[in-house]
Amino acid sequence: MRQQRIDQEIFDILKRQFKSGKGVSRHAVKRKGVFSAQSNMIHSKRTFQTYRQQSKAFAKYARGTLNIRKLSQVTATDVRLWLEECKDHGDSPYTLKTRAAAMAKVLQCNSTDFGFDFPIRKSEEITRSRNEVKSDSRLDEKKYADVITVARGTGMRRVELQRLKPSQLEIRDGQAYITEVHGKGDLIRTIPVLKGYNDAVISIIKKCETTKVFPGEIPTYIDVHSYRGDYAKAMYDQILAEKKAKGEEIKLDYHTRGEVKISISKGIAEEVSKTLGHKRASVTITHYLKHHFV
Repeated sequence: MRQQRIDQEIFDILKRQFKSGKGVSRHAVKRKGVFSAQSNMIHSKRTFQTYRQQSKAFAKYARGTLNIRKLSQVTATDVRLWLEECKDHGDSPYTLKTRAAAMAKVLQCNSTDFGFDFPIRKSEEITRSRNEVKSDSRLDEKKYADVITVARGTGMRRVELQRLKPSQLEIRDGQAYITEVHGKGDLIRTIPVLKGYNDAVISIIKKCETTKVFPGEIPTYIDVHSYRGDYAKAMYDQILAEKKAKGEEIKLDYHTRGEVKISISKGIAEEVSKTLGHKRASVTITHYLKHHFV
């Protein structure tokens, strides 16, 4: 069946943006002060596919509910009405923002231009594997002992573990570091290994005889995200202990809000955040540290 006009128009726009953005660093574009929605570029195939899927859903709504056949007929109000209907059907705050981002990219505007009141995404409602999950029962800890040890000792992401090479290990005065770790947003960092895992991580990487420490896929049921949380809390405690041993004054100057309220050192949290590959300490506090202090 021939594709409806609005569908084709949207697809053509996204396809052009993907072609323009392919091979261009999104981080570099953002550093120039051009927001992603307004850059006229899509930088990854995954984003292109996601935006294509969401914009197709809008096109279906526009045709069936608003009797819109051309993209030129679409207004910000039309998108807002669609988002409100999606919200009424139970879409999460994350999904609603993704839908809005897709249409903002198509219409070359900001998602705030739609005048939609996005619900607040509470950290307590985000489903992440910080606690025991069903997949834990499938894990053969002996078989994947090395992966788990390195994950717990470094707090690396799954993809970072899969890319890990023996040459990235650096030892300074007995302390192990993982260097040249390429994370999200083109951030490159050096990770200090937790003292309790230092010798084990060195041993695992040094005995490696392949180009990568963990060749092949790391199964999804290995709960790498929870190990990052464990690393974050342990690294916070380690830095805190070191500062206290030096007689430094520790200021608990960051206070969280919501149901889980804690007071911690923002300065230490910022150090932990850098080792995890996050720019803002608030992300590390909200998604890792806060849940480990209760």
